[in-house]
Amino acid sequence: MCLACEEQEYFFRLWCVDFLARGEMPPGVTMEDLEALGLPPPNKKVPAGAEPAKRPAPAANAFVCDSPDE
Repeated sequence: MCLACEEQEYFFRLWCVDFLARGEMPPGVTMEDLEALGLPPPNKKVPAGAEPAKRPAPAANAFVCDSPDE
């Protein structure tokens, strides 16, 4: 994955986390998308001191950038 794609994925995750922190579902994102990102549903409270969720393996049909890594 190229640096631009990694950056886009990172900012998409932050965008989703911002909505979830307010208790809202990000527009256009499904529960399956949140699960794939390892994020909790909007109303689920994470107890303080809990370990962060491990990032799941990428889905078989996930987008992969075909640009060379240089």
